[in-house]
Order: sequence, then structure tokens, then C-alpha cells
Amino acid sequence: MHRTFVCLLALLPPAAAAAAPIVVITPQQQRQLRIRLAPVRPAAAQATVSVLGHVAPAPDSRLPVSAPFAGTVKSLLRLEGQTVRKGEAVAAISSGDMRSAEARQQGFAARYRSTRAAADRAKALVAEGIAPASRAEEANAEAAAAAADLAASRRVMGQVSGSEASGYQLLAPQAGHIAAIRVAVGDQVAAMQPVLEIDTRQELWVEGALPASAIGHVVAGDTVTVDDVPGARGTVMAAGTSIDSRTRSAILRARLTAVTTLVSGQTVRLSIQRRAAAGSFNVPRAAVVEMKNGPVVFVARARGFEPVAVQVLGRGAADATITGRLGAQDRVAAAGLSELKAVSAQD
Repeated sequence: MHRTFVCLLALLPPAAAAAAPIVVITPQQQRQLRIRLAPVRPAAAQATVSVLGHVAPAPDSRLPVSAPFAGTVKSLLRLEGQTVRKGEAVAAISSGDMRSAEARQQGFAARYRSTRAAADRAKALVAEGIAPASRAEEANAEAAAAAADLAASRRVMGQVSGSEASGYQLLAPQAGHIAAIRVAVGDQVAAMQPVLEIDTRQELWVEGALPASAIGHVVAGDTVTVDDVPGARGTVMAAGTSIDSRTRSAILRARLTAVTTLVSGQTVRLSIQRRAAAGSFNVPRAAVVEMKNGPVVFVARARGFEPVAVQVLGRGAADATITGRLGAQDRVAAAGLSELKAVSAQD
């Protein structure tokens, strides 16, 4: 390629070299140098930044299901990807704590009945003027405490079914799909240890690492597209304003409104865009060349290419948003730029 380039330079007429800043290139030379043209497009959306990220479930859609009592996993009744209904058994766990909890619940129920009856008697005595009002207040307070203990016990027991002779079955708190299983058969589990996770709805988000240079330039409401995944797009929901000491970046969260073939956990590259500034244009990212005096694009003219100085407003994975002395009818060089840059630098 270098030898071809030198020969082509030798073929340029003397008058052409003096016609700066136009880089004179014939159509034949353009083909030999593999210079490819791309249109200059008025920008409706402005590329802000391109970042790596990963697909994740919506922040409030993945529900952990924990074992309320310590024990040993006997069997897994549902596996990853399977659908479950609310209240359906998902795992069987052998546990002696289950029977103790049932006994405690019976004790809470008996205490509540006793304190509730005492509160009713105290209320009647106060109404007849036999007992002071403070007695009824104390009795009501004891009944309320007993009711709270019973309600808490019932909430815990509502997570399980006591159909196992030596333990319990763990129940799905909501309908959805099994997203992940955190234990295996035979594992020992502690009280409140997560056993599995359920995706309660099929909504996906993306979480990206926002570089320090982009903080303040990306805000909620900006548009997100997923590179190389046609139709995958979304909206920025949150953009961090402080740098994490471990990742040296800020968190970016976006909700996908069209997800096509994406799946949770997939690594993707994101392009963030916002409404473009008036008078700006989008060109292929490769079309912007850094020269000694700043960035330029090589605009196709009748006799060759003119290096036009531009201001870069943003760079995405594929496009750059620029302003400069351009028109919507212009075309710029998007490949073969090293040759044009070398000739232009000699002018």
C-alpha cells in the first residue's frame, strides 16, 4: 500500500500540489487507495458516550426466596427457567426448627387470645366505673403486643408448607420464572439464607460503567442503544455523579424498552444519545481525523478532498456528532484516511 501511495503522489500534476487545501485525488486513485465515502447526516440525536455494560433484571423484579428456618436441602422442586405460581413449592428442606416454630406460633396464638379477653374485661370494668381507665390501656397494650408477635409468626410460617414429615416445603412468594438457584441438594442452609431467585416480570435493564469524563454529560431521559443488536434500545433512568474507588467509574442504569434477543447477564456495548444541538451532523466515527491543528473531516469535492475543521460534540461506537462548515449534501471519507492525512499534512 505504501509503494502504491508513493507512486500515486508522483502522478499528481504540479498544479494540483499547489491547490491547497484541496487534496487532489482522481476517481481511479480513490479506488486504489480504497477511500470509501459516507454521507453527512443532519443529527437528530447526538452521540454522548459509548460504554461497556451488562444486561440485568429490573431492580425490583428479581425476588430472593430465603429459607425461614435452618436445615438441609432435601430436593429442588423447580429448576432454572421454569415457571412457578404464587404459593407453589420450590424446594423441600429437612429442619427440626420448623416444629419448634409451629409450637411457638401456637403459644403466640394462645397468648393473644388470653390478652384480648383480658382487654375486653378491662374495657367492661372501666365502662361500669369499677376499674380506672389506665387498666384498660395497659390491657390493650398487652393485647397489641401479642397480636404483633402472632402476625410476625404467621408471616414466617406463610413462606412454607408443613407437609414434609421432618421439615417443610419452601413456597414461592410470587409468580414468575426461576432465575437462579443458590444451593444444591444436601447443602446445609442457615435461617434466612437465600435458596433461589425468582424473576417476577420479564423486564430487562442495562448497567454500565460511566467514565469520569462523561459524568454530567449523561442524564436521565437520554436514549440508549445496544451496539450490534438491531432494535435494542432504552432510556437512561439514573446516572451516577461520583466515582467508585474500585471501578474508577460511575454507575449508569437504563431501562430497555425493546430487548429483542438480549438475556440477563449478557455483556454489551451501549451508546448513549441525547437530542442533538441545532446545526450539528452525524458522520462515521472513523471519518473524524485528528490533525495538528485539531479534528477535521475530509469532504469530497470535484477535484478531490477538502480537510474541513470540525468541533466534536460526542462520539458513539459507530458515529460522531460534529459541527463545522458542512452541508447535508456533503460526503466525507470514512476509510483510506491515513493516505489523505499524510498528503494534507504536507500542504
